[in-house]
Amino acid sequence: MSEKRKILAVDDEPRNLKILTLSLGDAWEVRTAANGEEALSIMADYIPEVLLLDIMMPGIDGYEICRRAKLEPKLELTKIILVSGKAMLEERIKGYSLGADDYVTKPFIPEELAAKVRVFLRLVDTEKKLKELNHQLEEKVVERTNQLLDAKSRLIQTAKMSALGEMAGGIAHEINTPLAALVLLSSQVSDMVMDDPIDKTQIVKTLEKIEKTTLNIGRIINGLRTFSRDGSRDGFAPSSIKEIIEGTLGLCGEKIKKSGVDVQYSLPDGDLIFNCRATQVSQVLLNLIQNSFDAVESLPEKWIKVEAKKVDENLILKVTDSGKGLSEEAQQKMFQPFFTTKDVGRGTGLGLSISKGLIESHAGTITLDNQAPNTSFIIKIPIKQKGDS
Repeated sequence: MSEKRKILAVDDEPRNLKILTLSLGDAWEVRTAANGEEALSIMADYIPEVLLLDIMMPGIDGYEICRRAKLEPKLELTKIILVSGKAMLEERIKGYSLGADDYVTKPFIPEELAAKVRVFLRLVDTEKKLKELNHQLEEKVVERTNQLLDAKSRLIQTAKMSALGEMAGGIAHEINTPLAALVLLSSQVSDMVMDDPIDKTQIVKTLEKIEKTTLNIGRIINGLRTFSRDGSRDGFAPSSIKEIIEGTLGLCGEKIKKSGVDVQYSLPDGDLIFNCRATQVSQVLLNLIQNSFDAVESLPEKWIKVEAKKVDENLILKVTDSGKGLSEEAQQKMFQPFFTTKDVGRGTGLGLSISKGLIESHAGTITLDNQAPNTSFIIKIPIKQKGDS
């Protein structure tokens, strides 16, 4: 047997409460209160679905009970019907303004009042279903949002791995060359310790070369590790633009130099520390350098220049190459996903689109400088992110 629906009737006239109980008690569970104080006490642990309120009562009247009920979150679905011996318009308007749902006058017709209660109980059921559906919808929105964020993260990582794949040969050469040097230097030290007398000065110099070469390999590996990791869920952290630029160039410098492209970079005096996701800034910078390399590789004059400086409270990072800019059509489409001016098989067409999103997530911008004589992209990122102290 299903639980009866809950009704609370409040009236200071015992006769009226008896009539209400007789009229509604067969169909629903009816509790009664003889005054406002008793009604509030009952509703402390009893949640009626319909509240029948006599307006004119000594002490706490029906208007005040109505006002307090509407402030109580657990009574948000409770429907309130005001009951009064008067039918004045001002009374009805005041009741509605306090949150009442309906108004009946005494003497009421029991069948009509029961019909009103039945309608409001159906309305309560509808609102419960809507509330449940809204909750389910919110859960689905959260779930879908997380799926989209994961897909975006995978797409960014795919583009990043594609860029690494294009530079793999250069990176291998960057590491293999100093490794070969280490083997040679180690062999020299082995020979020197067998000499008699031992040339300590020469050994120290050779060991210093070994240390320098080892640090250089470490720098390349750290740059590769920083770049390749998924930084989509990283927080903003103080980062050195010098380390980002040098780490990024460490990944692609060998490939670019082997192709006869001159690479230069300039930094502000004393470096520049700004709050960012370093992995993402490195990815954007690498994409721009890679684009520049692809554009100038076959030109008679081929160079790439990376510049960083502070302007007001922003980091300005500029990547310029010896190309002569982009066509009007390319400028209009360059940030669209999958748009590319490269030959088939070179690039995914996602680089600039993803770069734009990554920089905008830093509250920054990435633009093409139309005033420059050469192809020049400008990144602008606030030194401090929103919420920084």
